[in-house]
Amino acid sequence: MFLVFFLFFLLFSYLLFKFYEHIKVYRPREELFSFPSDLDVQFEDINFTSRDQVLLNGWFIEGSLHRVILFCHGNFGNISSRVDIIKDLNLLGYNVFIFDYRGYGRSNGVPSEKGLYLDVLGAYDYLKDKGFKDEDMIVFGRSLGGAVAIFLASFVGGLRGMIIDSTFISARDLGYDILGYYLPKFSISNRFESIKRIKNIKIPKLIVHSEHDDLIPFHHGEKLFAEALEPKTFLKIRGLHNNCISESKDIYMAGIKGFLESLELGG
Repeated sequence: MFLVFFLFFLLFSYLLFKFYEHIKVYRPREELFSFPSDLDVQFEDINFTSRDQVLLNGWFIEGSLHRVILFCHGNFGNISSRVDIIKDLNLLGYNVFIFDYRGYGRSNGVPSEKGLYLDVLGAYDYLKDKGFKDEDMIVFGRSLGGAVAIFLASFVGGLRGMIIDSTFISARDLGYDILGYYLPKFSISNRFESIKRIKNIKIPKLIVHSEHDDLIPFHHGEKLFAEALEPKTFLKIRGLHNNCISESKDIYMAGIKGFLESLELGG
């Protein structure tokens, strides 16, 4: 009888840990509380499917250039939390496609690491169907979205460029910074091992990180940059994780604009 209770306790503890891991990694919000039109930006509401046929939702904002930025947002909220950055990128002349992962906003499903990868591949497929070639696409990922962007760039290979902002080396390494010790690899379902993938990405890349980031320490950006192949650029900004874009607005947008212009000069 003791053995039965002990095994039940182990199972309960494991499931409780899995639940805790999930709610710490994924913090979706269903309600869309803001839209590009609130900032006088015209947009198209898009429904499309992931690679495993989960129905997803996103916004396409048309630009003057035949280039598109595929934006992968972070772990909190949904696309309606990113209206400001969408407008800023669109003002540079670029088409912008931002989408919600499964379980976020109006997208169906439940988020997972594999699921997010299948979602970004679905977004990529949508842009291909819309007439964009690989060399027309720049993938932009912030925070958790940086890991998603790194996956896409490593999987596709021929994109025009990649921007990652405030992104971590791996979920396990970030866990160490938070907890002070490494969790066993077998216990982690969401690994997001970007440090391994970035070593094989040959396209131009811009890595952005705040030296004051209170959620994902600055050394994560430094390590990703150190391991990345050339051509690469590092942009150091200031501010906490959730306000660094607004606090460093001038240098942030100047750095992104300069990087995007360098991609055009590259042919």
